[in-house]
Amino acid sequence: MKPLLLITKQGVYGSLQDKGRFGYRAFGIPLSGPMDYVSFQAAQLILQNHHNQTSFEMFVGGFEFEAMADGVYVLTGGHGVCMINDAAIEMWKTFHLTKGDRLTIKSVSQGSIIYLTPLGGFTSKLQLGSTSYLSQGNLGMVHAKGNILYGQIASPLKYNRGLYAPYRPTFDNTITVRIFKGPHFHLFTGESQQQFLQNPFQFSGGNRMGYYLKGPVLQLKEMKEILSEATQFGSIQVPQNGNPIILMADAQTVGGYPIMATVHEDDLHKVAQMRMFSTIHFALEEM
Repeated sequence: MKPLLLITKQGVYGSLQDKGRFGYRAFGIPLSGPMDYVSFQAAQLILQNHHNQTSFEMFVGGFEFEAMADGVYVLTGGHGVCMINDAAIEMWKTFHLTKGDRLTIKSVSQGSIIYLTPLGGFTSKLQLGSTSYLSQGNLGMVHAKGNILYGQIASPLKYNRGLYAPYRPTFDNTITVRIFKGPHFHLFTGESQQQFLQNPFQFSGGNRMGYYLKGPVLQLKEMKEILSEATQFGSIQVPQNGNPIILMADAQTVGGYPIMATVHEDDLHKVAQMRMFSTIHFALEEM
């Protein structure tokens, strides 16, 4: 391992994430991994990294780093204002840092999550087969101001690489995602089922465990106890207040709230990149 970056300013939330911690859900440990898998995987492809290398995931910017060694990196995800020594750089294309350079992720204007990935990926201690940080399980390492991000010695790229603009994902303030009916969809009133499928909901906040939505209040036909059942990234639970919650990458593995629906796996990256007051529509997919 070699020191790559010193965190000199801490933003809202940042964590190291690889593809996730597989094989431990039966023990109550979530998969974790990247919230936006599309942007995460694009970074590995651009750098020709192994598909399960580790990136630094940041919410809404605010981070600043000092380069402790020369290196090659790429930034992917939501559109952000990113700078090296106060000079703007383009995302989705490789860039070079020289020892002593200052990399700043000032803000994110489209989407909410940015991935910083070095050539060869970041390196951290494996815990249960993954480097992914999970705060509620005390797995992985927290990274705050003053911490160092480590990497590997990697063969340099022969050319700069990137993803052409027309092929980069876009993150709109209004999105439509595909869903499948959940095991408790039939327990909701017909009116609530229609409202869920026909009305927009607004993102009102959240974190890596869950995103909270506001819209029509969803009601059960009758109040009844629901046995705890398995959940996953994308499960849409409805607590007693009737406002849906989309479970995210670090969510619990079982839950006792009714599961209205599940988001299609290929649309999870769009959900992950929602911002405050973004609106979401649900489109039912038939099995």
